[in-house]
Amino acid sequence: MSLKLFSCLFVLALAAIACEGQTQYNPYLRNPYYRDLYYRNRDLYNLRRFYDGFYKKYNPYIAAAQARIVEQTNHVNYGAGNYAYSYETENGIHGEEKGVPVSTGNREEQEEQVEGAYSFITPEGLRVGVKYLADANGFRPVITYDGVNSAFYAGQPAPANVVITKH
Repeated sequence: MSLKLFSCLFVLALAAIACEGQTQYNPYLRNPYYRDLYYRNRDLYNLRRFYDGFYKKYNPYIAAAQARIVEQTNHVNYGAGNYAYSYETENGIHGEEKGVPVSTGNREEQEEQVEGAYSFITPEGLRVGVKYLADANGFRPVITYDGVNSAFYAGQPAPANVVITKH
């Protein structure tokens, strides 16, 4: 009886050893660097540091989050369909827009015609201005570059249906 018990235990031990030898090769399984045991809960790796500075600030002395609005106007739409607003910040961003309903000939239908402009200063010191008109014919911008290298930027090929000027 003990021989049968011993042989059963021996066969089970051989089966366990054979199963252990058939595991898939994975050098990263027991390495603490790859299992995130080394880097877990470290403040350095939880910071968003790669894309925070992707877009540079317009003025290096005034961060975009701290730039205050210098001037702002807002004419609210009271049901007639007209609206207008404008703003200007202390880091050189300026924008204005006004919308007017336009009759299409049918008294029941009206389309909105939006006319506006915005400008900003690039990190290179180049002022980019965009004037646009959006109506039934689509969005039609006119891009203007003002600054030292404006000829270089204005000389680049324009996207479809865009007029680029230089000053």
